[in-house]
Amino acid sequence: MAAPVIAMELLEQGTHADPRHGSNVLELASVLAGDRWSANPDSVHPALAAAADTVNDLLTDERRRLLVPLAPWLLGTNSADSRVWPAVASVCIRAATPSATEPDLSRLLAELDRARTWFAGLDAPHRSRRRGDLARLRDRQWALRASCSALARVAASADPESADTALCQALVNCVNECRRLAGKESVDPRLPLADCPQRLLVQLHAMWSPGCDWMELGYQPASAPQPARVPAAPAQRMNGQHPAATT
Repeated sequence: MAAPVIAMELLEQGTHADPRHGSNVLELASVLAGDRWSANPDSVHPALAAAADTVNDLLTDERRRLLVPLAPWLLGTNSADSRVWPAVASVCIRAATPSATEPDLSRLLAELDRARTWFAGLDAPHRSRRRGDLARLRDRQWALRASCSALARVAASADPESADTALCQALVNCVNECRRLAGKESVDPRLPLADCPQRLLVQLHAMWSPGCDWMELGYQPASAPQPARVPAAPAQRMNGQHPAATT
């Protein structure tokens, strides 16, 4: 018997137990990848996931669907390249600086300098000294805090519509930093709000848990006779199906 089709609402704040209760941008990405239902998809870099989660929750309810066409481009970013951490932090901090005033501006510029120095040290060809695990963990925790704090500053810096536009642009820039470091071309998947679907038809499917001998439950886009309005995830396993969106 075929799994029932679920109309998953796009998008909402917070995390959700399953598609029947709605989704955020990272849960949507997990569905587009055909992976287990998760607000932390394995193929999304943690730094980018933190930025996407923050932007998702900071956007106004009326315009959160603007993230739908960005969701597929979050996938495939979880590389081992340590430069992603300071690169994403730099993007978020730069997004907050144009509207910042003292003392916030001085703090943001100091954080931007820290991120750039970190990145330069990782990018140096003579890099031979390795930091300990605890130092790397602290750096990454700082990057997450700095990114989320800067994005919150963006959300508070203008009228809601302008803030939403700036937040979406910051997330696109974060995606493109990940792509640049991977030697890929930049993208701009944004769509007008009217073209961003309100729901996605999904179906339950079971999969083997990697490295384990039990099955996990995930969701994947349901097939449909009409082309999807959600762009296909780049280089991701989609089981030969197109996402089906309904408005």
